[in-house]
Amino acid sequence: MKTNAIYTRRTILGVATGAALLPVASIVAHAQSYPSKPIRLVVAFGTGSGNDIIGRELARSMGDILGQSIVVENRTGGGGSIGTDAVARAAPDGYTIGLGTSSQLVMNVGLYKTLPFDVERDLRSIGLVAHTPLVLVAGNDMPKTLQGLIAHAKANPGKVTYGSGGTGSISHIVGEAFAKAADISLLHIPYKGNGPALIDLSGGHVNLLFDGFISAGPIAQQGRAQLLAVSGQKRSVAYPNVPTFAEQGLVNYEATTWNNLIAPAKTPSEVLEKLNAALNKALTLPALKDRLAQGASQSLGPSTPEQADAYGQAQRARWVPFIRALQLDVS
Repeated sequence: MKTNAIYTRRTILGVATGAALLPVASIVAHAQSYPSKPIRLVVAFGTGSGNDIIGRELARSMGDILGQSIVVENRTGGGGSIGTDAVARAAPDGYTIGLGTSSQLVMNVGLYKTLPFDVERDLRSIGLVAHTPLVLVAGNDMPKTLQGLIAHAKANPGKVTYGSGGTGSISHIVGEAFAKAADISLLHIPYKGNGPALIDLSGGHVNLLFDGFISAGPIAQQGRAQLLAVSGQKRSVAYPNVPTFAEQGLVNYEATTWNNLIAPAKTPSEVLEKLNAALNKALTLPALKDRLAQGASQSLGPSTPEQADAYGQAQRARWVPFIRALQLDVS
């Protein structure tokens, strides 16, 4: 009986130990086999927007590297908060990731008193993608220079309209900041993404829009819009005829955006590392480098998840107080 009792205790202990190790073993096995099915990449802005274009190129490149298709899903609304929430609430298994932007991870934090997610608690960065200067796009019925536009807006306060990718989006915030810097009054028209706003601008239904060269450039080249000014210290190599804001008198004005890839916070580190390696490799491929160059975007890779998290934290520390000081009505 004594021997049986010892055997029983040992058996119970062994079973208990094995059961305790099962979650660890499951995570390791999952990471080793990952990815074994298609991955969903949530883009929080509409089809045809600059973010969508970058997201789809990333999906193609990273899918080839990982050996699994990456399917882009556009989840628009709330200045990117709806798509961000979809990623934050997803199973942390690496099969739902998101294209993060400064709209989602910085601007919304400054604009809204409450969000359905906490950026730092519920999300992890996979890695950084790119930094992009924004360009002021104007309809063909607007003045041909920045100073001419400002003079026109001062003569017609509140009548010049500007579109955005939605309330709280980067194109909304930089539009408000531009109005403040130029001491003019503009009328904000929110859309579900910059893509629809750009279509309306080219059709004469809205006057202005802040966008990237990657999507606005071709429209201007077709003669359906004009590019008045670009953010940054120097002109774009791809669009050398577009002067900077600084050249035209707005020396301290800045309008830029950036991207990263995000995942649910509890995604296993082994899975994050595989995604991070695929992202960093994708950023070296000619197709993706060419696509970024079309928008005058500068790659922010290679980076680690930790470096990407720190980048976002630094951007929030810089911009959130500024956004709150604007006291924008987002009701």
